Amino acid sequence: METKKNAPRYLSLADDLRTRIETGDLKAGDRLPSELELSNTYGFSRGTVVKAIEQLVTQGFVNRRQGSGSFVSTRSLHRRAGKLLSFSDTVREDGHRTEQRFLGFRDAEAAEAQEFGVSPPAMVLTRQRMIDGVPCAIHRSLIPQSVFNRLDKPSEGTGQENGPFAFLKAPDFSLYALFEKSGFAVGEARERVTARLADSQEAALLEIVQPSAVIVVFRLSYSASHELVEAVEAVYRADYYTYDTHLIRGHSDSGSGLRVAATTDGFSKEQTTKPKEGI
Repeated sequence: METKKNAPRYLSLADDLRTRIETGDLKAGDRLPSELELSNTYGFSRGTVVKAIEQLVTQGFVNRRQGSGSFVSTRSLHRRAGKLLSFSDTVREDGHRTEQRFLGFRDAEAAEAQEFGVSPPAMVLTRQRMIDGVPCAIHRSLIPQSVFNRLDKPSEGTGQENGPFAFLKAPDFSLYALFEKSGFAVGEARERVTARLADSQEAALLEIVQPSAVIVVFRLSYSASHELVEAVEAVYRADYYTYDTHLIRGHSDSGSGLRVAATTDGFSKEQTTKPKEGI
């Protein structure tokens, strides 16, 4: 294998494997050769191979499955900036199947509500979200108590599987759909996207091996009357998430500077001051 001059061996190996992924030699869902096979093929130590795979995991090109090996990532959640859809609608629009696993429903702590920008009292709904049966996201939603009290909640049935708020546990439950049914459909949202490493609890729920990167999306959703109805922190497997945006650089007749048609928080912005020379 041809390596870059002075580059650590694990980076050279990671670059070569990434090129094979990008050119389609290794396709989404393919299992990578074992560490021993890669070591024999490239003539590198097992330690070098492990570091190379960890690099690809961190970059989101590869995911590790406990007891199964390393696989080329399959990005199945394709987000588009400026287009406001629920998780369920986004997944279905891309032709995939989605369901949820209920993890908990409780009162929000005061500090938690403050962190999310929600005036207490509020309720916390935590769910694991699946795409085609694979756990790919954890959603922690804070809903103002005043909003939750006005939701058109289904009547509770009887039986051991029911009980308080059983409707939240349905595999096909959609919070956005419930908002719409209740007369205050989501009309706009503000969003922030960041990246970090998964903690141990997130790694267990998402079935990824540490260290692995996750995408964190924080969204504030508002009704058409500008009432905050949900604040959610959504933690996604990096290998199941892509985010597209369309940016336009241009000058208006008044000589203004950069104009952004769509931004990651879902709102159009304009820079009205004339840009400085050299920027």
